[in-house]
Amino acid sequence: MTTSGLDLRGLSRNISATFLRQIAAALLGLVSTAIVARVYGPEGNGMLAIALLLPSMLSTFLNLGVAPANVYFLGSAQISVRQLLGANLRIFALLGALGLVLGAVTLRWQAEQLFPGVSPFVLWLALASFPIDLLNSSLISVFQGLQQFRPYNILAMTQSVAFLLLVIALTLAGNLEIALLVGAQVFSQFLVLVVTIRWLLPLVGPREDLKPPWDFVKRTLSYGWKAHLGNILTFINYKADIFLTNLFLGPAAVGVYVIAVALAEKLWLVSQAVSTVLLPRLSQLSSDEGKRKELTPLVARWVLLTTLLGAFAVGVLAEFLLTLVFGPEYKDALVPLWILLPGIVLISASRVMANDIAARGRPELNMYTAIAVASINVIGNLILIPSYGLPGAAAATTIAYTLDLILRLIIYRRFTKNKWTDSLFVKISDFHLLKAYIARP
Repeated sequence: MTTSGLDLRGLSRNISATFLRQIAAALLGLVSTAIVARVYGPEGNGMLAIALLLPSMLSTFLNLGVAPANVYFLGSAQISVRQLLGANLRIFALLGALGLVLGAVTLRWQAEQLFPGVSPFVLWLALASFPIDLLNSSLISVFQGLQQFRPYNILAMTQSVAFLLLVIALTLAGNLEIALLVGAQVFSQFLVLVVTIRWLLPLVGPREDLKPPWDFVKRTLSYGWKAHLGNILTFINYKADIFLTNLFLGPAAVGVYVIAVALAEKLWLVSQAVSTVLLPRLSQLSSDEGKRKELTPLVARWVLLTTLLGAFAVGVLAEFLLTLVFGPEYKDALVPLWILLPGIVLISASRVMANDIAARGRPELNMYTAIAVASINVIGNLILIPSYGLPGAAAATTIAYTLDLILRLIIYRRFTKNKWTDSLFVKISDFHLLKAYIARP
């Protein structure tokens, strides 16, 4: 196997830096989650998760794929930073206002029905995080598209650090109101926004006498909406089990289940780091199909193997981790965690192929996959949660994630004619490559 021209050393360096940042952020998040779980209990932990559902849903539903469009256009050098930011700010002004109106209408007339057990004041306060999160996701993606991963990684960690410090401060002060906890989340997001704007200003460059700004809005949205619909369905796929668990079983059950989800999803750190770095790199290779066909399966099979090994370790240590870190009242998260692990492993490889498809300018194909997967996930949760409780929610999610990988393999093979096994199973030649990589000065 030839790997010349793929710049695997540079790619691995960026992936490693991003992975280490995500490890640090995950550890900080784990400490925050553990403190909240112990201090506020399962019900308080569940109320926090439920309160943040609406703003995160609005941000996901209304971002219109601006962030992946930024990465695609900057990675392929089709647009300047100034042009891109001008388009982004115009889009944000429209979508931010729309989201606040929708959120206000939802809370005014449907708060008790959709979010039972959570104070209306807490829900209104959590809504303030929506416009901040929406703008943050667009602006931070500029650094990703430019492959400037140092500021990108620092910004991605800032919120975790700020939230943890605020949680510790609230705990030491004895202020255990859920509203204060939600306020800490909003403030930490705002801090990230301030730093992001400060670091973006030097990248803007001089004013350009080119096409009108609305032309770039159109270009951004023409790509972004295709990725956007897929992201909406992916969000539903990730959150359907939590939402339906709350409807069927209540906030206390959600508080237990989200611990299982949080532990299982830590295994996505590898695929998240790879996806962050891989999308702009694959966009750069748009004119070299041979290199792209070689790079994607190589990365996918190693991501799958690494995640599988991590899942085995988590499965063995799960009972110990749940008892030590979160407390004995979260022991019911053990079986759902075990059931979630296979699905988490399989979808990690699917994420790599999804980036390849998006880098080809065909994000709508990821959308079609997400439609099928989200449908199966919702139906599975509706059937299994009433009968089997938390294990049923986990089983529905794993079934959906398995389907995600199968469909993605089919689509990817139609583009490349690569064997499906190339993306799943590590080869002997991979170990020779790894040995040469380590030996090279």
